[in-house]
Amino acid sequence: MVIDTETDGLCAPIHVLELCGQLMEGWQPLGQPFRMLLNHNVHIPHDAVAVHGYDRAYLRQHGQDPRLVHNAFRQYAQNHPLVAHNLSYDWDRCLKPEWARLGIPAAGQRGFCSMMLARRLVPEARSYRLDHLKSLFRLTESRSHQAQADVFTVVELFQKIYKSRLESAGLSSFDSVRSFSTRTPLSRCHGIIRGETKPSTKPGLLN
Repeated sequence: MVIDTETDGLCAPIHVLELCGQLMEGWQPLGQPFRMLLNHNVHIPHDAVAVHGYDRAYLRQHGQDPRLVHNAFRQYAQNHPLVAHNLSYDWDRCLKPEWARLGIPAAGQRGFCSMMLARRLVPEARSYRLDHLKSLFRLTESRSHQAQADVFTVVELFQKIYKSRLESAGLSSFDSVRSFSTRTPLSRCHGIIRGETKPSTKPGLLN
């Protein structure tokens, strides 16, 4: 499941303001995406509003009770692994602390970071920000830093760019992709993606 969040900033306690996700079956989206806005009724700094556009008044009108949103998200995510373009932020700094603060169960399980995967799959990129990857590969135009649009961008990257590169390297299972996303050194990963280094004869593993 590909996820993304928009929040009220970088300093704890971090409040999730928008929560989005898309279930995946292989490389294809499965069913409708999940998107809900959360009203924590807290002050939202101007620099955060400048990024995503969600101020306190807007969320009072369009957001819902955080416990209700997280309960709906948990039902949607079930126990699927969650993948995000900055998983250490979305999972470790945002979702887990918020679930603990609200005293509610976690949703899904920790998957892998698609930004870390991109560092290994896209050696030609100068930056691994979604904006840059979207421009580099001429993906569908959308407003960045809104969670649903960013989820769709990651899904599009998997479908149009990552799939062929991973499969060419013999990486087709979730576990093999998760393992590759943290493999070092990067130069060896780049060599495999370029076809300069042969992958292991064992499916889903690298030499």
